[in-house]
Amino acid sequence: MNILERIVVMEGLEAAIRRIPDLTYWKRMFQMWHEWERQDSGRTVVWIGSDITQGVVPVEKEERLWRDVTGWCYQQLAQLCDRIDRVWCGLAERMK
Repeated sequence: MNILERIVVMEGLEAAIRRIPDLTYWKRMFQMWHEWERQDSGRTVVWIGSDITQGVVPVEKEERLWRDVTGWCYQQLAQLCDRIDRVWCGLAERMK
């Protein structure tokens, strides 16, 4: 991988997971970017994903799968990330 940028922003993670709801795929993707980030101290990957649940379990099977895989992906990222911030109604909260 030859990426010249020092900061890479991945926005819309939940939409990407909807297109590819495969946890194994995402684990590999997260690990690849994590390794890229660790190769140079000046590199940063920013992952931005929206909360798609609001505590409601969807009726449709496909929607439940998307919700579950998105949650599992966010858990995988939480293990890899050095910092996690949650923004709710414009208020930021440092979680890690």
